[in-house]
Amino acid sequence: MCGFEDYIKNHLPDKYAEQLTNIGVIKEMSGSYTEATEKYFKALEIFDSLNLELKSSMIYNNLGIVYQQLKENEKALEYYNKSLLISKKLNRPDISAKRYNNIAAVYEESGKNIDSSLYYYHKAHKIWLKDSSNRFLPIVENNIGYIYLLKNELTIADSLFKKALSFCLKTGQKNIISQILRNRAKLLIVQKKYTRAILTAEKAISLAQNSSNKEVQLESLKVLIEALEKIKEFEKANEKLKEYYQLQEELSGIEQKKQINQLNIQYQVRDKEHKIRILELENTVQNRKLLQQGLIIFVLVFILVGLFFVFRLQKKNNQLKLLQMHRDIADYVSELEEIKEQNNQSKELCAENFKNKIKSFDLTEREEEVLILISKGYKNSEIAEKMFVSINTVKTHTKNLFIKLDVRNRTEAARKAKLS
Repeated sequence: MCGFEDYIKNHLPDKYAEQLTNIGVIKEMSGSYTEATEKYFKALEIFDSLNLELKSSMIYNNLGIVYQQLKENEKALEYYNKSLLISKKLNRPDISAKRYNNIAAVYEESGKNIDSSLYYYHKAHKIWLKDSSNRFLPIVENNIGYIYLLKNELTIADSLFKKALSFCLKTGQKNIISQILRNRAKLLIVQKKYTRAILTAEKAISLAQNSSNKEVQLESLKVLIEALEKIKEFEKANEKLKEYYQLQEELSGIEQKKQINQLNIQYQVRDKEHKIRILELENTVQNRKLLQQGLIIFVLVFILVGLFFVFRLQKKNNQLKLLQMHRDIADYVSELEEIKEQNNQSKELCAENFKNKIKSFDLTEREEEVLILISKGYKNSEIAEKMFVSINTVKTHTKNLFIKLDVRNRTEAARKAKLS
């Protein structure tokens, strides 16, 4: 499995970074924040190297959430702002609005700079306001209203609570209504409208119970107790205080179970997703192998076809060369025959010329015959045999032709006969 993980890391780094992100989410949900940030930073390094800015923005946001949970507000703001810069660069106002809302929440929770919180909530509200059906709109209006409540600007706060409440009633977002009513009950207490505050808080508690939102139910009980104490209904306040502590204890146990269940569910889901991804990756690897094999077969076929055509072309060239060679040989033989014929003609002509030269020496027929044989290199005995005469007769003819040619020996006679 380690080898397969190495393969994913080296060949599919984006998938590997996504796995790291998923593990980071699981670690974050289980409260292992150090391990969560370790996984997030590793994933961030890969996404940055691949220029996957949108995914880098997501990791920065996750880091902001972790540090917000750790109450390290400065670091939380640092990473939320980094995520915000990327979303602006990519022109993603939908993401930018969420980051503005997160930044505002950090300032609100710190309680040190509610003006900054208000500023960023307004930035988010401005973007979501462009879509009148956006589900985040009543949430941010409720948050802005709460900030104005803290600033004691009650009229603006009340107006925003009413707008958010109206939106939720139209769209059926009941889970948010209890939160708005809780804040409105706080507003009514500040306005000293205690009876209305009690009714509003009770309505918030009822809706929170129906939606199983025990956290809002607990907070609404606290507001209700405060309102009851203001009108000196201490007995009712004491009863509600008992409910408050009972719910707080119950919520503590439920929250733990809920976190464990969520963790188990998330783990099972992530495990299944991981197995699915592994199967998909194995399938991808198999497909790539098949593709590579197909390419290799195609290349081999292409090479074989190429070699076949090269062989045919070579064979054709060899045939042409052989044909040309036959033609050259035929031409050469023809030239040789012409040369031989010319040589024969030349020999015949030379022999004719030689005979004509001999006749110019005024020799007898026998003397001419002896001179021709001498020129061919025959000895006296051979000449006598060819002429059917005696050697003395040959010597006599030789002596006579020496006198007529004015030479002293056979060699001079032969040379003079050829040169003359």
